[in-house]
Amino acid sequence: MNRHDLRKAFKSTGPAILPVIHVQDTEQALRNVRVVLGEGAQGVFLINHDFPHEDLVPIIENVRQAFPAVWLGVNFLGVTGKDAFPVLGALQARGVQVDGYWADDARIDERADVQTEAEDIDAVRSSSGWNGLYFGGTAFKKQREVLPDAYAASAKIACRHMDAVTTSGIATGHAAEIAKIETFRAACGDHALAIASGVTPDNVHLYAGLVDAILVATGINHEGDFYNTDPGRLRALIARVRAIALAADTAGANDDRDDRWYLYNMAPTQRTGLAAWLDPSSVYINARSFNAILDDLLEPFSPRDIDLVAATDAMGFILGSAIAARLGKGFLAIRKAGKLPVEADAVTFTNYTGRTQDIEMRKNAFAAGTRVLLADQWIETGGTMQASIELIEGQGGIVAGIATICIEETHGAEALRDKYVCSTAVVPGSEVQRQMNSKAPDYFPDYRVEATHPEIGAKQK
Repeated sequence: MNRHDLRKAFKSTGPAILPVIHVQDTEQALRNVRVVLGEGAQGVFLINHDFPHEDLVPIIENVRQAFPAVWLGVNFLGVTGKDAFPVLGALQARGVQVDGYWADDARIDERADVQTEAEDIDAVRSSSGWNGLYFGGTAFKKQREVLPDAYAASAKIACRHMDAVTTSGIATGHAAEIAKIETFRAACGDHALAIASGVTPDNVHLYAGLVDAILVATGINHEGDFYNTDPGRLRALIARVRAIALAADTAGANDDRDDRWYLYNMAPTQRTGLAAWLDPSSVYINARSFNAILDDLLEPFSPRDIDLVAATDAMGFILGSAIAARLGKGFLAIRKAGKLPVEADAVTFTNYTGRTQDIEMRKNAFAAGTRVLLADQWIETGGTMQASIELIEGQGGIVAGIATICIEETHGAEALRDKYVCSTAVVPGSEVQRQMNSKAPDYFPDYRVEATHPEIGAKQK
């Protein structure tokens, strides 16, 4: 699997952080998954450390039921994919999706011309029907020793058999030698590379630029506790990786890009059309990033200066209602035509596609002089926001400000800043703003706007 595709799968520009939970029972697993998700990790691995892998299956089912949207991986200790993939396929067939499988031993033999065991595992994986990501242990701890001069050969062979080549230090809790990871990185080229064992908040900077996923347990657990994640240590590790990824992204750019890390969780939409060409939904899903964007959007505003929050149908409702709750204010929905079951004022405007559209707001929504903060997810041409302003002001309201992820500066919408207090997650004048205007973000290097939006590419040529 291409390393950029793996990172996009996790909505990550730096390596994905995948904490590993040494499972004891369902309650302990659920408790630790809550900690992991609360700190903003991209997913979690469950591993059976002291009991047969068959006994992990009902715990996997319980975790999936409790967390239907979490990226969930497993490691069945003591077996290879030959035994694991049929179990994963059976789980998937009955609606229990496991997103990743990590094998300590992927049965790669750098001494052999034919990879008989690895190919047998490939065949079992294919026949199982399971469609998750395979993290295969190569030159991995506690397996057959692989000499350093054979690391490159092992890595190159492994790239043919798994989604993410996965290597480690010499034992649990022991950090891998940097030279080993550098050799694996060079041998893997653009193939995804993961590391397990011995990564901590203090040494993660040594690996973050080389790998695409970090599987970590003891480095983020409570001191002397093999089974429970320390939220403070995980938080520190994630913050360090995030800072390194942003620093790498801006290296040599000589720009004034801000440090609003959550923007880099957005991914290109896979649908055609001009709207939502970047997808912020992953920013909303993650608790820390969602709250961070609210913090930044609300920075210019005081609750004393706002009486009501309004937002436009439909994605604007996410930010608008969250902002209203934060401020302790009411929320007013501005709907697409025909949605309101009451008498409404309507405004016709030209949307981003050049077509006319109507939006509506209930009559007598507020008293004249009410100060309204308007929210929307994204402002491209400004047509929807201008229509919303017309509705608010048409009932005697005062637009106290505008909050949105980004105001693009290619269709005239930036003129809103001249008249209103506008708070955006993308800082105007920054390098990120330039990239949003061009619809070609640097942090998704293989994304080209014309590939998913040919109508935009044609306009830019």
